[in-house]
Amino acid sequence: MSAERISLLAPAKVNLFLAVGDRRPDGYHDVVTVLQKLDARVADTVTIERADELSVVCEPAIDIPAEQNLAFRALLGLGALAGREPRFSVTLRKRVPAAGGLGGASTDAAAALVGACRLWGLDAASPEVTALAASLGADVPFFISGGTALYAGRGDTLVRRMDTPPLDLVIVNPGVPVPTPAAYAMFDRLLCPAVPTVDRMLGALASRDPRTIAAALFNNLAEAACDLAPEVAEALAFVTQSEGVLGALVSGSGSSVFGICEDAEAAEAVARAANTRPAWRASATAASPGGSVGGDSRFVSR
Repeated sequence: MSAERISLLAPAKVNLFLAVGDRRPDGYHDVVTVLQKLDARVADTVTIERADELSVVCEPAIDIPAEQNLAFRALLGLGALAGREPRFSVTLRKRVPAAGGLGGASTDAAAALVGACRLWGLDAASPEVTALAASLGADVPFFISGGTALYAGRGDTLVRRMDTPPLDLVIVNPGVPVPTPAAYAMFDRLLCPAVPTVDRMLGALASRDPRTIAAALFNNLAEAACDLAPEVAEALAFVTQSEGVLGALVSGSGSSVFGICEDAEAAEAVARAANTRPAWRASATAASPGGSVGGDSRFVSR
């Protein structure tokens, strides 16, 4: 009996290093970034079931039409690629904050692609599916492979994968969104200093030492995020000053911030303290290897 339904975890990410450069002729910016996948404590659940037509529902609901959801667009693209009608009912159980710099829409799209490929017997790691993923958003190819990786170009060109370091982290979202286009528009208005090369972070990752990695954290979009939403600056200061935090940073274009902690107990303590603040959402988590292709899934056949 063939599988009729599949559920996959769609984990979030943080940017351990993010250097945004000049705007390119295609309207995007040059980007060098080190992406790190998180474990299941900060993840959506994506359930795909065979149906009569394509539909996407979010729980809790988000204020965009289903047709604009990145998972919906991903399955339309996969259907065109495979020459098949994508007759799937998709449920996104959301735990990753929207417009939070953690890749929520991209990880959902990646999980939807992987799930549909499994139901159709396709290779989610094929060059064709990878190209489709890149066309949807810079982070989508990363979420298919996961782990720890260096990307360049507009953030969608894989340079190299690395061993995942042993990192205990805390994620704090201050309850306000920072849309990525707004962050980049603010970035273009600011006078940003020259950025460092990624070499220091790559050396830190090779050392596998959390303190060394924490000292190499960098994100030149952080100022733009903090200017757009002062709550981001407040959350960053809170995490930076918390006991047991080795280093803290805004993730991506915000609004979430993260801290690399001394150990799992410190991460849990910071998360508990942050969750006493009105509107804040916090969770302890850890760096995690692997991606949607490699597992993190549950099959339910009937």
